[in-house]
Amino acid sequence: MDKKDCLTVNQLTRYIKRKFDFDPYLQKNLWIVGKLTNFKQRARHQYFSLKDDDAPEDQQAVIDAVMFGSDWEKVDFTPENGMEVILGGKVTVYERNGRYQFYVNRMLPVGVSAAQLAFQETYKKLKASGVFSHAQNPRPLNRFPKRIAIVTSNDGAVKHDMITRIRNNNPLAQVVFYPTQVQGERAAEDLARQIQRAGINGTFDTLIVARGGGSEEDLMPFNSEIVARAVAASPIPVISGVGHETDTTICDLAADYRAQVPGLAAEMATQLHLLDILTELQRARTQMANTIQNQLQQAQQQLQVLTSSYVFSQPARLYESEQQHVDQLTEKLQQSMQWRLSQTSHDWQRLLDSLLLNAPANRLQQNRQQLTQLQQTMVHAMDKQLLSAGDRFKSLLSQLDSLSPLKVMARGYSYVTKEDNKVVASTNQLQPDDQVALHFSDGTAEAVIKKINKR
Repeated sequence: MDKKDCLTVNQLTRYIKRKFDFDPYLQKNLWIVGKLTNFKQRARHQYFSLKDDDAPEDQQAVIDAVMFGSDWEKVDFTPENGMEVILGGKVTVYERNGRYQFYVNRMLPVGVSAAQLAFQETYKKLKASGVFSHAQNPRPLNRFPKRIAIVTSNDGAVKHDMITRIRNNNPLAQVVFYPTQVQGERAAEDLARQIQRAGINGTFDTLIVARGGGSEEDLMPFNSEIVARAVAASPIPVISGVGHETDTTICDLAADYRAQVPGLAAEMATQLHLLDILTELQRARTQMANTIQNQLQQAQQQLQVLTSSYVFSQPARLYESEQQHVDQLTEKLQQSMQWRLSQTSHDWQRLLDSLLLNAPANRLQQNRQQLTQLQQTMVHAMDKQLLSAGDRFKSLLSQLDSLSPLKVMARGYSYVTKEDNKVVASTNQLQPDDQVALHFSDGTAEAVIKKINKR
């Protein structure tokens, strides 16, 4: 047989794993029961086995199991080898070793009923969604309720017991019953509908949800999600009185208040007895009348003491010391005013002298004198500058005259120009028979170059 026609180990394992993963029965939340074996608690993920306890020892099947850390944290007891437990989870294949395993997400000790499992599942779901917030922060009950709504069965002693207790405590409170089924398949829906009706009414101060004792199965409607959400959504405070003293339902946890039995729920709704309140009011009325009478007597005695005082017999003595104080203050005020007037007069005279000193006429006369002095100084300085400038001009004129070419030519010097009137400065500019002009201080003369002698 050719190798190409064979499956590899990986291919076969993946095929088997897909069979497990797509089997709807193996992938739903399975519950299996067995005895723990090979269990050794680890820090995070738990790996162990589960075997049948009832089968003969040579026929006991064993399945490997794994429980990851996030699910292990929810286990609220200490598992041990040999302990019989119930596991919830799914079955799949671990490809690395080709063995099928049970992936556990719930672990419970044997002895937990289906009702208890359902209770725990519903409790965790509702707690995560905040349905139990009223129990942590209950809304206050009306101390004098006018109308009380009660959702309970229309039959039985519970209803009559609650009516009797409410009438004894507060005969003025009106009680309205919303009859409902309290057990059976339709009980949860009926309970939720009546709770919603009572809340929508809008005229009730308090809502009581009640039923007498019963088995776990009888109380299952009060552990349903629909009833818990209806209680949590109620716009008025809810008192839950379900079952016996030892029973605790999800309805109790979702309500604002929990009564151990239905009768106590009625007592809680009418916690103040009307007759006791009337008696307390009468006692307070009598006490207040006595207090007022005592206060009037004390006030009369104080009035007699005051009327016999010297204040009323000689009222002038009340203000003698005050009048003396007024005289002292008046004298002090006059002295202060005299000092302030003298100080003000002195300041006024000082300001007047300063004003006269800085009067415009005086300032103008001072400025005129200063202007005259400045004009005289300016004229003197200008004369001095003119004389100095004249002397310098004469000196420069004399120097300029001594440097004049005419002065040099007057001493016997002359210069030569050619026909183009250019000055001849060198013999290199002349040729024999050139016509030149000789310039003297008193005129010019024409000449012809005969011979050039160079040095």
